[in-house]
Amino acid sequence: MKSNFFTMSLLIVSIFLLNACSNVQKVQHIEVFVTETSEQNDEGFFETTGFKKVNSITSIEEGKNHVKTDIKAIEDIYDTEGNYIRTEIIHSNFNKSNVTQVEDGENRKEELQEPSTILIPDESIELFKLDNISKEDKEKVKEHVLSFMDML
Repeated sequence: MKSNFFTMSLLIVSIFLLNACSNVQKVQHIEVFVTETSEQNDEGFFETTGFKKVNSITSIEEGKNHVKTDIKAIEDIYDTEGNYIRTEIIHSNFNKSNVTQVEDGENRKEELQEPSTILIPDESIELFKLDNISKEDKEKVKEHVLSFMDML
């Protein structure tokens, strides 16, 4: 009798765990864009300090009991005149348990001294976003960004 109860309990727990795992949603965004950079001045106002060209992969996994984000990016940073300053290779991840409310994450960054983003025109200093990116271009950006992650 005890063994049947144990087997039945194990089966119920297994079904519960499988059901919880099956409700996980995963999304991945591959983006190519330009955005302004800004810093807060002495009066407390934010001033535009330049812009950055970005190639990024953002992955989000969300389930009933957790949220995970993972961002891999290449950011070419320029001043307001369009002069190149530096490139930052970034890998950032964040995890949060909705059960225990525990949060953890890690940010890694490496600097380079040559522009490294792709698919953004050099003369594009204004805000730019590559909309309706083709599957081929998405794959090209993904491979390009991932090839820089070994530096971290």
